[in-house]
Amino acid sequence: MNNPYAQHALKAKSREEVVLEYAPLVKHIANRLAARLPDNLQVDDLVQAGMIGLLDAIEKYDPGREAQFRTYAEFRIKGAMLDDLRAGDWIPRSVRETADRLEQAHLTLL
Repeated sequence: MNNPYAQHALKAKSREEVVLEYAPLVKHIANRLAARLPDNLQVDDLVQAGMIGLLDAIEKYDPGREAQFRTYAEFRIKGAMLDDLRAGDWIPRSVRETADRLEQAHLTLL
């Protein structure tokens, strides 16, 4: 399969150049996400998952879909971070949502 990234996207930058250019974006997204998570989760783990998402975005970006690379990369980076968090969580999302609703109800009653 011919990767459009290599020919058209990102003005023919090398993969390494793109990773270096977008690494601060990965850190920014990781810090933003970490602010809403428990303290026991490491930002570096989110950054690592985000870098994998960035590499995936570089490989799968299609400029013909009329989306800017940065927009597409943000989506893939955050998605990779969330996937990594979900993989480490043994409790289903529905149970977490129920627990959150119970906690909010408890706080309201106090």
